[in-house]
Amino acid sequence: MKKLIILLLTANLCFSWTPAQDNSSVEKAKVFPAHWGKTPNIQTQDFVDLPKGFGKGSSTLKHWINGNLRKDFADQPKMLSEREKLYPKIVEAEVMSAVKDGTISKEDARKKLNSLREEMAKKGNFKRPQRAPKPELSSEVKEKIEAVKELEKSIHTEMKARVEELGKDASREEIKSTVESFKETNKDRFKEIKEAHSSIRQDLEANRPAKPERPELNEDLKVKVEALQAKRKEMHEAHKELHQNLKDASKEDRKVMIADFKETNKEKHQEIKAQAKQVKEGIRELVETEATRTSDL
Repeated sequence: MKKLIILLLTANLCFSWTPAQDNSSVEKAKVFPAHWGKTPNIQTQDFVDLPKGFGKGSSTLKHWINGNLRKDFADQPKMLSEREKLYPKIVEAEVMSAVKDGTISKEDARKKLNSLREEMAKKGNFKRPQRAPKPELSSEVKEKIEAVKELEKSIHTEMKARVEELGKDASREEIKSTVESFKETNKDRFKEIKEAHSSIRQDLEANRPAKPERPELNEDLKVKVEALQAKRKEMHEAHKELHQNLKDASKEDRKVMIADFKETNKEKHQEIKAQAKQVKEGIRELVETEATRTSDL
């Protein structure tokens, strides 16, 4: 009986039955959209920061808000709002921040960023890459591809049939031996497939359009990049020295040495981080393309 009471008290600390209208005063400060419906009846008793300025509340409420925000974002039409058209750069930063917070998915963010960057490109505020159209495959290459596909399919079907002949009770050793024997018997056909793939690859590379040249970094950026590389090299050497000293140190001494290293190099690390951000932003203005920017997500 005593154990049962303890379990009930423990459970009560974790969950409570809280009606929607009895939630914290956060909901009064900023009302949830009506189409979200009622807040969850069962909520944990913790107290966390809620997203999008809803104040504080339970982690259950936080997950409920994030879920509704994701759904709202997914349901938005591709057409941009007036605010998004007027301030695409600001909205772009908001979308990137929302991805980090987990408010929206990466896939939804890519769709929104594409629309925003199309709008920025119209205004000349975003450099869209001029991608060369993919070259049309010649009839000869298409025939090679179809032929090698048929050969691969034929070999796969035959090998599968050989393995199935062994029955369901065949051991791994028996299956491996059968496969190796099949490969040895059909080594000329496997060689033909390998050569066909090599030939197709050469044909595709010969017809691949040349990559567009990236613009040269300006002098200011070159100086920043060189300074950043020098600081990173300095930090790298310091790390090497630390690791060398840690080899012969005791467990307690290692903890002290690592803590001292972090404290001593804290400012240097922050400086490198700030310089790297400046360099990244500067390079983006010159050479970043839509494809590489969305890859940050």
